[in-house]
Amino acid sequence: MTRTSFPPVPTALLLDTSFLRTLGGPGHHRHQLFTEYVKATDIELYLSERVRQEIEEQEGWISPDWLHKSQTESWVTAAQPVQEGVSVYDGPSAAVIMDRIQQRLSKIEQIPPDKLRKTDAGLAGTAIMILASTDHDDIGIVMDDKNAEQTIQAVLSDTYYEDYIRVFNIWDIIEFIEE
Repeated sequence: MTRTSFPPVPTALLLDTSFLRTLGGPGHHRHQLFTEYVKATDIELYLSERVRQEIEEQEGWISPDWLHKSQTESWVTAAQPVQEGVSVYDGPSAAVIMDRIQQRLSKIEQIPPDKLRKTDAGLAGTAIMILASTDHDDIGIVMDDKNAEQTIQAVLSDTYYEDYIRVFNIWDIIEFIEE
């Protein structure tokens, strides 16, 4: 994907656990490249409550460095827990969006919705919270899970949020940054 064909990167990015795992730790080239780009372009990163929990659970697989940064760095923020009733731009509430995503992912993964982790659905809810509580006009969710990525984008495309929340794949972001 060339820089001219890549959509503008929002000023806020919400990071998924799979993205952080693929990015690697602070000594990894992708990690360094991404953090340098974020700092140089004044992008603010967000970690959802569920992603922070997964980082703690998966220590050794994901660098706990992100948790430390979310507590000490101004460019990485620990997002507030989702208030399910919040909505913006006359869109459906975070709870409605999260439920739609959970139902679709349940069908794809063939797992009952109540047995499926709610991290991916929670990313969309967190994105709505960030839109409602900050001055960001749009937000990107960065993932490395095609099923979840496509599901979130499909649910958002049916709502007012389509123009305000975009889903990016890690490899598209890395390719864009490396150019």
